[in-house]
Amino acid sequence: MGQNSDLPALDGRLALIARLVRPGSVVADIGSDHGYLVAWLVGTNTCPRGYACDINRQPLEHSRATAERCGVAGRVTALLGGGLSRLREADVDDIVIAGMGGDLIAQILGDADWQGPDKRYLLQPMTRADELRRWLCANGYRIEAEHAACARRFCYAVLTVRRTGEATPCDDCYAAVGRMPECDCEDARIYIRHQAGVILKKASGLECSRGRAAEAVRCRALAARILATIGEETT
Repeated sequence: MGQNSDLPALDGRLALIARLVRPGSVVADIGSDHGYLVAWLVGTNTCPRGYACDINRQPLEHSRATAERCGVAGRVTALLGGGLSRLREADVDDIVIAGMGGDLIAQILGDADWQGPDKRYLLQPMTRADELRRWLCANGYRIEAEHAACARRFCYAVLTVRRTGEATPCDDCYAAVGRMPECDCEDARIYIRHQAGVILKKASGLECSRGRAAEAVRCRALAARILATIGEETT
């Protein structure tokens, strides 16, 4: 059977997330925006059904319209509410939380406090990924893998996460790049180089501030550690 020609085209970021969703899983897209991801997953029969969840009514109406246009309205449920508040833990298998700050993603997970180790979270922070990694490690979530996708001049990290209930260490290097060095692709290396560059830029600013030389040295050492994860050095 051919693919529905009305399905939305996914950009590199959403296409990466779609590839990571487990076939046969019931998926929830938290902060669904236009509903492209869940419509594509259901429309390609990657998922038998899905939920589009958003805290704002207008994006949810966009999600409903997308599902109608793609012929999957009967298998996509649109839920108005913040985070996971309108879902039961038993409703879904894979949970996508993408396109928002890492601090907000952490808040959503913390507010729900779902305990099931069988749930799989695909997290894509737009900012504060380091804060998200620290929170996950401190609150009993295991980062199983990380992948990167470059789209529209940005490089995004997607974290595959499960709840274990056990806290794990998270040093500054892990907070910056997590398990991205294990992902052997150029987009991952671009992401790692960017993270090192951000820290080097911070070091340069500190060097111009009186009394902060020691902090600048620590930043440069951290950037060197980050680049060393892919066998590169600072210049």
